Amino acid sequence: MENDSNRIVSRIQDEIIPRRKVYLGLHLEILYAEDIDNPSIHPYVLNREYRLAVWVDPNEEFSTIPVEGILNPVWNASGVILLKKFLEYHTFLNVEVLRVNSMNDPGTSSGVVIVGKAKIPFPTILYGEKVGRFGLVREMGEGFKVEGYIHLSMKLRKYIYV
Repeated sequence: MENDSNRIVSRIQDEIIPRRKVYLGLHLEILYAEDIDNPSIHPYVLNREYRLAVWVDPNEEFSTIPVEGILNPVWNASGVILLKKFLEYHTFLNVEVLRVNSMNDPGTSSGVVIVGKAKIPFPTILYGEKVGRFGLVREMGEGFKVEGYIHLSMKLRKYIYV
């Protein structure tokens, strides 16, 4: 790093980049879900089309395109969420698996039903990675039930915002 009188700068790939344009980013690879919405437990579900919603900041939600799948929908999607605040403000990735276009479920006027959700801690160090199978919970009556898993990877990286 160099310090000139006007700004602090960082060297990335032999270029001088103003520090205000360098952000931490959470690189995501969303693979698939498994054992969700089991037909023997949920026999009246006719449409099994799913999308995944993820967010760090509740005001910035990202989602996959809907895919069809019985028990194990596959997305194979990737993307980056820029973390514009320091890591003490952002420490978890929130994940929801949503069944969409499901008009036969009681109580849903939008046709969207949350079939599983998780709150996954970030990798603990810069350039760290977290890869795995993470348990999903589903609201059932007054409580929650563990049902299904999401397979994904997260990596903390530096990104240049242009």
